[in-house]
Parts: sequence; structure tokens; C-alpha cells
Amino acid sequence: MRRTARLPERSAMIKLLMNLALGERVVVVGAAVLLAIAGFYSFRELDIEAYPDPVQPRVEIITQPLGLSAEEVEKITTIPLEVGLAGIRNLEAMRTISLFGLSDVKLYFT
Repeated sequence: MRRTARLPERSAMIKLLMNLALGERVVVVGAAVLLAIAGFYSFRELDIEAYPDPVQPRVEIITQPLGLSAEEVEKITTIPLEVGLAGIRNLEAMRTISLFGLSDVKLYFT
């Protein structure tokens, strides 16, 4: 029974809001324009990246020439890799390590 008792109150409130909105069209249109401007401003100020990337791009090349000393690995493997990779676009830094039987070349990009 309470449901039917409140129904006329809700209906009266909706009628009042509709009459107010239809009677004050300038106020309603102004509020809608202000809301749209505020939403556009908030959207432009929002700092969100589509694909956030906390680390810079990196490529690591590991080679294992068997039975070579660190000096031979440097001459035969590491230096030719450094020379060949030095001209890559957007290359920021190159780090190399030559050990007994191992060459590690790391490329960091912007």
C-alpha cells in the first residue's frame, strides 16, 4: 500500500521538474553548455597514455663464440657488432661486455 501512496508524490515531483525545465529553457541550455565545456576541459587536461611504458626500449644481443678468450671475442664478435649497429635510428646508448666465450651488446633507444 505504501507503494501506491508514494506514486502520486513521485509523479508530482517529475511533473514539477519537467514544467521547470520546459519553462526555463535558457537556464537548462546554459547548464548543458557549461557542463559540456567543463567536460571538454577535463578531458583535455587528463594525462593518460594509451600504452604506458615505464622503461625505455632496449635490445640485447648475446653471442657465445666457443673457446675464444675475452680479447678474441672483442676483436671477432663485439667490435663488428658495435660498428654494424652504430647507425641505427634513435639509438641513445650502446653498452658492451666481452668475456671468455661471451659477448653481450645492449642497445638503448629513445
